[in-house]
Amino acid sequence: MLESLLQPVTIREGVASLLEDFALLQNTDWVVVAYTPDSRQYAVHVITYLRMRGIPYSTVAMAPLVDDDLSQRLRDALPRPSDFSGNFVTVTLERDTMSHFDKFAPLFRAYGEARTRILRVISASDEFFEEGLLLRPRELEALNATVLDFFEGERNFVVTSASGTHLEIELAQDTFEWISNRGKLRPGAFTILPAGEVATHPANVNGKLVADGAINCNVISRLDMRLSDAPLVVEIKDSFATSYSCSNESLYELVSTGFAMKNARWVGELGFGTNRALGSFISHNSHLNERHPGVHIGFGQHNQSLDRVPYQAEIHLDAVTDGGTIYSVKTGRSLELHSFRPEPGLAHPKLIRDEDITGDCCSSGCAVIAV
Repeated sequence: MLESLLQPVTIREGVASLLEDFALLQNTDWVVVAYTPDSRQYAVHVITYLRMRGIPYSTVAMAPLVDDDLSQRLRDALPRPSDFSGNFVTVTLERDTMSHFDKFAPLFRAYGEARTRILRVISASDEFFEEGLLLRPRELEALNATVLDFFEGERNFVVTSASGTHLEIELAQDTFEWISNRGKLRPGAFTILPAGEVATHPANVNGKLVADGAINCNVISRLDMRLSDAPLVVEIKDSFATSYSCSNESLYELVSTGFAMKNARWVGELGFGTNRALGSFISHNSHLNERHPGVHIGFGQHNQSLDRVPYQAEIHLDAVTDGGTIYSVKTGRSLELHSFRPEPGLAHPKLIRDEDITGDCCSSGCAVIAV
């Protein structure tokens, strides 16, 4: 199987994959590297690679979430369109946040959508470069297309996992959009990394979630978010978390604090990780854990427009299982998330959103959690 052939690479090799396979870098391009203090070492790796290739670049240091002077520093770093003949490539590197969407979006207009590529990295870390980029966009697209095809035209499913998850799920595919994050460049749109997920808003969810993978949520936390030794168990009725437990006191307090917020107990997202190049779950609060093959239920803020789901929440808390199986009630077919074979030649659906982050990540409730 594919996953047995994938081995972690060096950070330098991961940087090469980021620029070559995801940004499709050419010698005629110009690159802007923007980074927060927690990701400075990875910016150095990117710069070193650009120097080795002889590709012109400029750098922009930025503060996460709030940086009043960023627009001016960004303008000072930007090349004139006549200074280069290729594409304008921006790589932003952050560990705990994804900030300043409003500062980077105008670059599409400044250089033209067809010529501008903006790759936004959250969870910048050794693991991101060593494992998170091993599957290329075309491989992730094939995996995502296979999952989406499995759901095509069907409404009722059961999701289980070895840890004890049993969820009865109803979809309303004519009402709620799917997201397919696969690392693919699109004109005029951010490319969100790490990639490897399909997700939607379920019409209804009932049953028990036993999350034994990790928690990933839009707070800045220094807790160890892994759940293998103390799974988070959530009972769900009509898409609402009626009760929950976790023997890890710190994570239980984190969930309790989140669930106390308005609308935080509603199921806002049903997601499936597809990046099977990822190894073990990692300790920090990371989108890498969400991309791990498995099921995740996102409580609180949803991934739809307000005309589709008319509520908002300050928190989005993903509870992730280690693996899982999806069963179709209608056909009896099943799909094992760790090991399903991508369908050869299957076209990925069009009009599927690529990004799962549409505003500043962690902009609400972003104080450091220390419980």
